[in-house]
Amino acid sequence: MGLTVLSLPIALVAFVVALARRHVVTVGVNEHAELVRLARRARAWRVGGLLLGLLLGGLLLLLGQRVDSLGRITALAPAALGAGVLVGTIVGELTARPAVGVRRAAVVETRTVRGLLPPVRTGLLALSALLFAGVLGAGAAWGSPDSLGRAGRALAEQCRVVVDGALVETASSRGPWPGSFYAVPLAVALGLLALLVVAALRAVARRPRPPLQSLGLDSTLRRWSTGTILTAATFTVLGTLGPVAGVMALALGAADCPQGLGQVVVRWLTLGVAPLAVVGAAAALGGLLVTPTLRVEDLPRPLPGDPAPVGAPVR
Repeated sequence: MGLTVLSLPIALVAFVVALARRHVVTVGVNEHAELVRLARRARAWRVGGLLLGLLLGGLLLLLGQRVDSLGRITALAPAALGAGVLVGTIVGELTARPAVGVRRAAVVETRTVRGLLPPVRTGLLALSALLFAGVLGAGAAWGSPDSLGRAGRALAEQCRVVVDGALVETASSRGPWPGSFYAVPLAVALGLLALLVVAALRAVARRPRPPLQSLGLDSTLRRWSTGTILTAATFTVLGTLGPVAGVMALALGAADCPQGLGQVVVRWLTLGVAPLAVVGAAAALGGLLVTPTLRVEDLPRPLPGDPAPVGAPVR
């Protein structure tokens, strides 16, 4: 909960920055009419999915502890928000179809998901997913049953310490620990999210092309949709990684026995990853709240030969 509270001002700053740097493309009132209609429909579904995800994620954060006081349901809040955005994107792209009876011409091309992926965002998502998989793997490998026998919820250790000049065998167990008790439901949730990401990217790639004069704007809209999909996935991964890494770092920092090289490395790694992941998730949330937009001018653009405001004809 502390990391969640810390992320709120960061998310606000990210929202302001995203709003200031928002991409806006302006078209004339009579330009690209069919594509504008489809873009507005897709955006409406995407915004609806975002609002639904925010609602579900907020409910999991606020009410999850009442259903499961151990935090497994609360940990799924970022996945709920990301899934809402992805489902809204999929529905919007699949229902974005040209009007019946419209005569269309299209170029001969092969659109692939790989061709739509922006390198920077794709690399950031891949790195975040790799770090998260490593943290969950270490947690599952070192997890032990807690005092009630719940597998993977505690970190147990056993060693010999010197007490009053004598070598004494000691053992301890502390938690919560992000072992299999938490790692399994998180892995399942993120696995389902990965399927939604693939489905959303395929829906964007397979959406029918508009008339030839709108191809440039259509490519821009596809890049925007792809960026939103990757941002939603990145938010989910980082928003889950931050708290998990923080819990792991705290548990490893309270060790009573000497730690091996692997545990020391993981402890310092998670100490650095936890705040960075929270900051990254807050920035991604700001990006989701302020997506690029298509603006339509209220008045049609003047045609050649029409009188200009200063009295000279437009050429």
